[in-house]
Amino acid sequence: MLVLTLVALGAAAAGFHFGYQWIVRDTLALATPEMASADLAARLVELQHTYFIYLAASTGGLLLLCGLVAWIGLRSMAKRLFALSPGPAVVKKKAAGSDEDRKSQKIRQQRLYLHLLTVLQRQGRLVDFLFENLDAYEDAQIGAAVRGIHENCRKVVTKNLSLAPVLDGTEGEEITIEEGFDPAAVKLTGNVTGEPPFKGVLRHKGWRTDKIELPVLSDTQDAAVIAPAEVEIP
Repeated sequence: MLVLTLVALGAAAAGFHFGYQWIVRDTLALATPEMASADLAARLVELQHTYFIYLAASTGGLLLLCGLVAWIGLRSMAKRLFALSPGPAVVKKKAAGSDEDRKSQKIRQQRLYLHLLTVLQRQGRLVDFLFENLDAYEDAQIGAAVRGIHENCRKVVTKNLSLAPVLDGTEGEEITIEEGFDPAAVKLTGNVTGEPPFKGVLRHKGWRTDKIELPVLSDTQDAAVIAPAEVEIP
């Protein structure tokens, strides 16, 4: 903007200089031997007066145009600066909102985990089984109880998750792990040296889920209560 203003002022100064020379040259060209010096001077003054009026108007208009262009440019620059650099209040508000979102997401994840455990307890009595003192029972009694718990808990898992093995194959057979495998999905144990492909024995096929249908959470029920206490009133 400063360069544009300087160019405009330079153009106005050049116009003033060459215009004034043109007035003097035009006045002298119109002079005749019969024209008195007073008439020549009056003619020159008249032309100069007219020239200065037009010069002042054109220079003012040019400066006004440069000022308008400079104002538009500065206004646009200020908008961009304010957009890129929000004030402290805005930054603080965004940070607070981000912390609240993370806290809310963490609480939701905890509630989903507890809710799934609640469903496993409600339909399979899993928590009761895990915290039962098995020393007081014979192996045959434990085996009979586990069969029902196993079946009911399996129904809960298959209802909410679509599970599939990470690697196809039979456990105990030899398998080849090609280059580009996912270390998060395939865990290598034993003597792991060199670069893939690796040949080894499949010890566990692994599990992965392709679909998750999480239970609907209740906003009125306390998620920390896995199973309510039951009291029979006689």
